[in-house]
Amino acid sequence: MRYVVSIAEQAVEIDVEPRPGGGYVVRGPEGRESVVHSLEQRPGWVSLLVDGQRVSVLPGEAEVRVQGERHTARAENWQQHTTARAKARDLGETRALSAAMPGRIVRVLCQAGERVSANAPLVVIEAMKMQNELRAPRDASVRAVHVEVGRTVERGALLVEFE
Repeated sequence: MRYVVSIAEQAVEIDVEPRPGGGYVVRGPEGRESVVHSLEQRPGWVSLLVDGQRVSVLPGEAEVRVQGERHTARAENWQQHTTARAKARDLGETRALSAAMPGRIVRVLCQAGERVSANAPLVVIEAMKMQNELRAPRDASVRAVHVEVGRTVERGALLVEFE
């Protein structure tokens, strides 16, 4: 099953498949595989062993702890994610601009606090030697810009947030 996992401000697609001997194989965006086993469940917490490293997850609070650091996280299956995005787009409620493909940021054409019009170019991303302009989905104010020129991003990475 394919999931979209958002940790902090990064979103990645992962594939999760059960293993015949127990546990799961998790395949990340670059094709890297990890083996995950459930260790224990305490009230509200789930402990996992991911490639030999213990990860604690607090599902109700959408919190993940890795090596003592807390991160907010959200996971939804691909169908839920796609449906929610389509609904928001149909209602004109798009609150963020995400990378439609992996690539390198070559231009950032907006800044926090700026008012932008629908269809205004906001970010130019280079993928497979082609430059693609990502445009504002609606009239909005830019709340935050999460990328800078020269940075590489994965598909689904948060680029710009709107108010």
